[in-house]
Amino acid sequence: MNASRRREKRLDIESVVLPFLGSRAEDYQTFEYLLLDVSPGGVGVTLPRWLASRELLRQGQRVNLHLPFELGGKMLHSGVVTWTRWDEEQEAQYAGVVLDEASPALYPVFVTLDSRQIAIDLGGFSGLDHLLARVLKDSVLLKRGILIYLKHLSAYFSRVSDLEREEYLLFREAVIDEVRHNVQTHMTTLSALLRQAEDNGEQALERLDLDELRRAMDPEFYIDMFNAALGDETVGLFLRAIKELERKLLSNHNTCVLLYINSL
Repeated sequence: MNASRRREKRLDIESVVLPFLGSRAEDYQTFEYLLLDVSPGGVGVTLPRWLASRELLRQGQRVNLHLPFELGGKMLHSGVVTWTRWDEEQEAQYAGVVLDEASPALYPVFVTLDSRQIAIDLGGFSGLDHLLARVLKDSVLLKRGILIYLKHLSAYFSRVSDLEREEYLLFREAVIDEVRHNVQTHMTTLSALLRQAEDNGEQALERLDLDELRRAMDPEFYIDMFNAALGDETVGLFLRAIKELERKLLSNHNTCVLLYINSL
């Protein structure tokens, strides 16, 4: 691998014009946002009305932005909303988030708060297309993990449920089986995107369908609905484990968006 491929690529944050996926910490609810500004003091985001998945944020609320922000050697990803403002003319909510929770970055793709740039270290990859393929492959495995959890959840609840058999079968068919079908569909889509990325080589990113990617990465169910219907402590552990896998998928989506921007 030559030196030009190993060196770190950087792009100013002003170049980011595509939406990312975030989630509320309290209930895992997903929302889309645009990066407005970044600095060591925090991150500014905007949530215009035209976004497909728009949620109004509240001051004091903890949110996960599912992007690694590098500051002082730490990778920050979560923080608290410190202020919000609604702009009538732009039909958008503006908000500031102070980041205070760190975790290792899943991939060598991150936003540096000091320099306000996107950084990509290709030291372990031969190009952006190879990194994209790795993220997509990991995403397929995450969806497969969700399917496994759903299988165990259905089997467990069939043994311990207080619901009558007919009620449980109705819930399984109307909810659990529907969720499983959606996860399987999204996993199939991600597998197709992975094959496309592997076949297209250096053109993989420019041919990536971001709308299709967004739909495939989207969480398939609301945890509150399952908690209300199933209401078992062990079931809650299954659901939180699934949601943690979904959080990684949201991060993978955002990584793909950063890679796409850097390929333009």
